[in-house]
Amino acid sequence: MPKRYSKAEIERFLRGRRVCVLGTIGPDGAPVLTPIWYLYRDGRILMRTARNSVKARNIAGDARVSVCVQDERPPYASVTVYGKASVEPADDKLAAGIARHYLGRVAGAAYLRTARQAVEQGEEVTLVVTPERFLTQDFSPETPWFGKAWLVLKRVLPPSI
Repeated sequence: MPKRYSKAEIERFLRGRRVCVLGTIGPDGAPVLTPIWYLYRDGRILMRTARNSVKARNIAGDARVSVCVQDERPPYASVTVYGKASVEPADDKLAAGIARHYLGRVAGAAYLRTARQAVEQGEEVTLVVTPERFLTQDFSPETPWFGKAWLVLKRVLPPSI
C-alpha cells in the first residue's frame, strides 16, 4: 500500500519543480489532458495560458478540473488535485516566477525576453485551481533498501545496464 501524504508533505511536493497534467472537461464531456508548468502559492495552483487556448475555454465552460503532479523517477510518487478553476487576468509577476522556477534566474529571464514570443499564442490569462481534495501516493516506503540502492546506481550507470 503506498504511503499517503500529510498536508505538509502535499504542500512540499507541490512546491517542487515538476510538470503537471491539467485535466479539463471538453464541450462534449470528454476529458482533455494538458501538460503545463505551474506554481503552487497560498494553497492554489497557478498556470499561464492564452485566453483562446482549449484549456481556458474548457474551464470557462466547466470549472471542474484535476491536476496530476508526479515524480517520474522510481519508486514514484504523485499528488492528484481535484477542484475548481477560474480564468483570471494575466499577471506579469507570475510569468517571471514560473520561468524562474523551471529554468532558473538567467534562463528564465532569457525565456521571458525571447522564447516566450515563439511559445505563447494570443492574450495571456492566469488559470487558478482551488483544490477541494487530494489523492496522494508514495511508493518509496515499499521499496526495499537494495531496490533504493539500485535506483541510485541507475542514475549514474549507462542506460544499457
